[in-house]
Amino acid sequence: MSLSRLKNLEDEMKKCFRCSLCKMVPLPVVANPAYSDGCPSAREFHFHGYSGSGKQIMALSLLDGRITVDEDLAEIVFACTTCGLCDVACKFIMAAERHQVNMALREHVAEQGFTPAVLQRKIHRLKNPDGHPDQAGACGHKWAKNLGLKLLPKDRADVLLYLDYRSSGTAAAMATAGKTVSIFKQAGVDFGVLGDDEPCSGLPAYWTGHRELFSLLAAETLEKLINTGAETVVVTSGATLGLLRSKYPEYGHQAGGLKILHITEYIEQLLRKNRLELPRPVNRKITYHDPCYLGRQSEPPVTWHGENKVTHGCMSYTDPPRPINTGSGGVFDAPRNILRAIKGLSFVEMWRIREYAFCCGGGGGVPDAYPELAASAASHRLSEAADTGADLLVTACDHCVENFNRCRKKENTRPIPVVNIVDLVDQAMSGEK
Repeated sequence: MSLSRLKNLEDEMKKCFRCSLCKMVPLPVVANPAYSDGCPSAREFHFHGYSGSGKQIMALSLLDGRITVDEDLAEIVFACTTCGLCDVACKFIMAAERHQVNMALREHVAEQGFTPAVLQRKIHRLKNPDGHPDQAGACGHKWAKNLGLKLLPKDRADVLLYLDYRSSGTAAAMATAGKTVSIFKQAGVDFGVLGDDEPCSGLPAYWTGHRELFSLLAAETLEKLINTGAETVVVTSGATLGLLRSKYPEYGHQAGGLKILHITEYIEQLLRKNRLELPRPVNRKITYHDPCYLGRQSEPPVTWHGENKVTHGCMSYTDPPRPINTGSGGVFDAPRNILRAIKGLSFVEMWRIREYAFCCGGGGGVPDAYPELAASAASHRLSEAADTGADLLVTACDHCVENFNRCRKKENTRPIPVVNIVDLVDQAMSGEK
């Protein structure tokens, strides 16, 4: 089954001519040579096989029968944060689907039984949550027990706050959830939560290449979200937003008329409609990190029906021309607009931003399976943040916050603190320090 999916992407693999653009920020947009790397894996391991191009070559070699799946290949395939930089960098010069090939390759390796053991244990817990009380992450919805929140679908509300705590249930995520509740109450938002019955979005299954499980969880999640009767679903995790907005439709699961927004998009709306005020200044010099799945990986997939053709015996093209996702249609402006609305903030950008932002290292199951790679990516990004002169790094995904802080705690070399943008909104709203 997974090999047939690779076969369908063979034309994409053959487009790769080893230019190595997938390893770096496209040269015309490089703002600082010290921060021009794009692929965390290629930067860490210094070997072409770990790059997006290397994976295209390995996938093609599998199709041609020149290699078979083994532990060495699996190590390279899974030592990847699935950040998608190689995909958007390649699209700077051609229409090629690098990320789709990478994920189809990962699915094939997983199907052959070569998922790293630590990730396979996470999948086992995902399949059998009843036998693992810790599956709800850092206490599930216990934080909400005494807040008097509406529980959907028993109650009715315009907005569902979907935390996806079975995928993102860290202590940081729960703290973000609590502050989001405060913001919503201050703005008079009619909202509720699903309680301890909240479904898992399937993020761990997607990241580990377990396609059937991911598709099953996606279908179950969408059904529950739609059945709440809420008009809008707000998520606090950038990774969850990318999954629901981009990967669900790519894998055949449509949300219908349900509006799905990230918390930054919703807060931006509240500010624009004058439903939320931020009167208290926050006197900090900050820089902002674009989470991969909130940014380039949240662009909705394009629909295309056509035919792949070849001319001059080697040059492929699509008829009619196929639109491509360049990653530029993700959530980039909403967080920046919020930061600019907070009094007292001095905002300076890093050199790699928006669709070309460098990954924090927190995705793809890498922190569990390859902690050194996760730490290396985080350290490199923290260096970039510190070199801007900022005294605070702000991001909008708890996976990023978690991996950055894990790195800071381990290395104790980068003093720049890291916070979720919701923390700053809460400060500006309440004046808490």
